[in-house]
Amino acid sequence: MTWMLAVLLPLLPVVLRLAGAGLIALALLHVPMGRQLRWSEEAARMSRAGESIFHVHTLFVCVMLVLLGLPALITPRVFLDVSPAGAWLAGMGLAIFALRLWVQWFVFPAALWRGKQFETAMHLLFTVIWIALTVLFALCVLVQLGRIG
Repeated sequence: MTWMLAVLLPLLPVVLRLAGAGLIALALLHVPMGRQLRWSEEAARMSRAGESIFHVHTLFVCVMLVLLGLPALITPRVFLDVSPAGAWLAGMGLAIFALRLWVQWFVFPAALWRGKQFETAMHLLFTVIWIALTVLFALCVLVQLGRIG
């Protein structure tokens, strides 16, 4: 385990930059994803309040992805240099992606993906993505707490 950390720790800034770019890309992918999933048509069937809330929450998710992705992409050391701000950012990243991983398996009904080749592949791909981001930010929290590094 110690040798793995010795190899992994110097790579964390690079991995954080990749994660940051991925988070920003995911925010931007909401546009074609919304078209593919016909969100406008779905939202049009909602009440006016429901439609507005849906659009605002989608925008909010995209903004949050960019706001967490930008520091990881531009200044990844903020997650690794021990400070109160670094601890907050790392902790928020850990909480957000651990919760998103939980939602992937326990909130989305399995009927949405089970038995469907593309949907199952996407479900598994995003499971791997949420696990990777959870582990990455957990490592940053451990750095912030002085447990590793």
